[in-house]
Amino acid sequence: MRVANIIEEGRIGGPQIRNLMVASSLKKKKVEITLIFPKKNSKDLKKQCNLLNVKHLSLPLSSIKKSLFGVIMYIILFPFEVIKLALILKKKKFDLVHVSGGSLHNKGIFAAKLAGVKVIWELNDTHAPKIIKKIFSFTSHLANGFIFASERTQKYYSKLIPNKRKNFLIQSPVNTNLFNPNIKLNPEKFFKKKKIGKKIVIGTVGNINPNKDHATFIKTAAKLLSFEKEIIFVIVGPIYKSQKNYFEYLSKLIRRNKIRNVHFIGSRKDIRPILKKIDIYVCSSSNESSPLAVWEAMAMENAVISTNVGDISKFIKNGKNGYIVKVGDANSLSLKIIKLLKDPKLRKQFGRFSRKIVRKKLNLDLCAYYHQKAYINMLI
Repeated sequence: MRVANIIEEGRIGGPQIRNLMVASSLKKKKVEITLIFPKKNSKDLKKQCNLLNVKHLSLPLSSIKKSLFGVIMYIILFPFEVIKLALILKKKKFDLVHVSGGSLHNKGIFAAKLAGVKVIWELNDTHAPKIIKKIFSFTSHLANGFIFASERTQKYYSKLIPNKRKNFLIQSPVNTNLFNPNIKLNPEKFFKKKKIGKKIVIGTVGNINPNKDHATFIKTAAKLLSFEKEIIFVIVGPIYKSQKNYFEYLSKLIRRNKIRNVHFIGSRKDIRPILKKIDIYVCSSSNESSPLAVWEAMAMENAVISTNVGDISKFIKNGKNGYIVKVGDANSLSLKIIKLLKDPKLRKQFGRFSRKIVRKKLNLDLCAYYHQKAYINMLI
């Protein structure tokens, strides 16, 4: 079986990592996936494809910019890029097209229809602008089936999807062999440099953008200034040009509250050494679907505190293997952190139980099996 997996964003994030892992895992199941993505900002993604021996094509695909000129150029280039994609799909004789990246990414949908190839659309968000939802309500009729990254995503889009379409629920996967707290890893240089000693590390991972709500993370740190000598906060993730203003806002928030123990440490190609050092992992997001960064933290036996987003409540049971708080509730978040600061045994208990859940319900082999099953079902 030959599948084209198209995503219109070249920068590495949760969806790109998911695509890479599934493509790599499905090779042994005789499913050949070719990842298709934009040339722009895809240097790291190409490297990962080569490293994992995953087939890929990088094309001059445009993305929507926030400026009026950017939107106009996207609209002008749209039909030409769709036609180019369609010609490639026909030439390569793919059996199925898998469109990733959410409701905003629909070039692959049109290209698949032009090429006469069945298409399955993967949706992985729980919030979209009204204009995008309106467009999706029409374009959704072109898809032959849908993959939902979470139950919450499925519920969010349920009224916009036509009847009699095949639906599949597949969570983001974790390679629990790689994300294993017992593996020996090179120590993270940042922690050596800061000489943190016995300080408790509270961390979060994700691109710097408003959806991750780092502001609540920082406000939580402000509420814990009395513990400043005992704890350190780390924010891991790239700061893209498009989010420069948001980063400046976060920096001002830190200065205004006179916080000295919050550190932005940029992105990491291998997040595991940081997760191994983190004592308490925090997800302060306002929107998520199946948050891969949280599942990876759970696999590394981190004690997790998360906002009630996506399918978090399916895999984190309040007080059993973590804590769940309301979105934007820095006060509750700080109180839960204090509980875990004072109880190292509870932190370990949460972490061990979380890893068991990930191994049983969110492992890569299971996710790959569900994808294979969905692809076969689509071609019947």
